[in-house]
Amino acid sequence: MAKARAKPAAKTAKAAKGGNKLGIILFVMALVPFALPTLLVMVVGLLPTMAAAFAERGNARYAWVCVGGLNFAGLAPWLFNLWFGHHTLEFAFEQITSVTMLLTAFGASALGSLLYMATPPVVGMVTAMTSQRRAANLAQLQKKLVEQWGDGVVTREET
Repeated sequence: MAKARAKPAAKTAKAAKGGNKLGIILFVMALVPFALPTLLVMVVGLLPTMAAAFAERGNARYAWVCVGGLNFAGLAPWLFNLWFGHHTLEFAFEQITSVTMLLTAFGASALGSLLYMATPPVVGMVTAMTSQRRAANLAQLQKKLVEQWGDGVVTREET
């Protein structure tokens, strides 16, 4: 009898989650006509981020985050100009046809891509240097122990 009561509760929770997603989708669709200039500038300006997200393979997919963060930073001045200036489709078309905006947004995404490619070797070098320093410190401590306690500390003695 307790099991019968648990099943309807699970179904209502699933229905609420599905209804929640539908509500969010409808809300976003209702905002599209009001945000069309912003969407136009963002779709064109964030093309490198979308390409990085779709092209990256594997479990650890971080390239789009690195590219996207700098890509959005490069696009931000033009978005602010659109939001706090003229939020019209005509102004959005002027912005996306501007070479300066495209070079800034795509150049920033190129810097994000370079950062993504350069970070793993740098982290590897720092980790290797830290490990070497730690090994040298441990060797010094081992020498001190050998001086205090004798060679039995280094080699195994059978008892």
